[in-house]
Amino acid sequence: MLKVFHAPQSRSSRLIWLLEELSADYQIVHVNISRMDGTGGPDPRNPHPLKQVPAIEHEGAVITESAVIFDYLCGVHAFAGLKPLDAPGRARFASWIGLYVSTLEPVINAKFRSPDGCTPVQSDAYDTLCARLKGALEAGPYLLGEKFSALDILFGSLPMFFRTALPDDSIYDEWIARLERRPALVRARYKDAPPN
Repeated sequence: MLKVFHAPQSRSSRLIWLLEELSADYQIVHVNISRMDGTGGPDPRNPHPLKQVPAIEHEGAVITESAVIFDYLCGVHAFAGLKPLDAPGRARFASWIGLYVSTLEPVINAKFRSPDGCTPVQSDAYDTLCARLKGALEAGPYLLGEKFSALDILFGSLPMFFRTALPDDSIYDEWIARLERRPALVRARYKDAPPN
């Protein structure tokens, strides 16, 4: 059984959504994490080396970090259709995953959380990434074209949680509205609730 180490309303929430889209069989293990408001703290049950989420345990192996977990689970559930199977599609998927890890998260953290804000290089990277997202959605309606993929969950969860992370443009609002209508997201939000 796949175990998901999860803290409600955190980065692991999008993993619950992915698992619902994959129709995967999984068990949620609720753990505490340190929150931005100073609440919470490290949980000894959490196998993540930094005591963050998400983390999963699958076939005795622990895997951490959202983008890595997304890529891994889409490989395990290859025929669910959330990651392309052809070589060009896999290459595009991998490139977007790389952009998420190397650019989006660091730049968003600098832009919105750092007291000094973005460096000029980070600011240019943010503008370039937003332009790429917008171009993909204009061609879309999803990041990889006509078909919804795990990338829409990974990237889309950010503006769904923190809308001002992306520019004020109707293209993003329409994308978010499409994502909000997915039945798997409704199920995931129900499961994301804190335990009683």
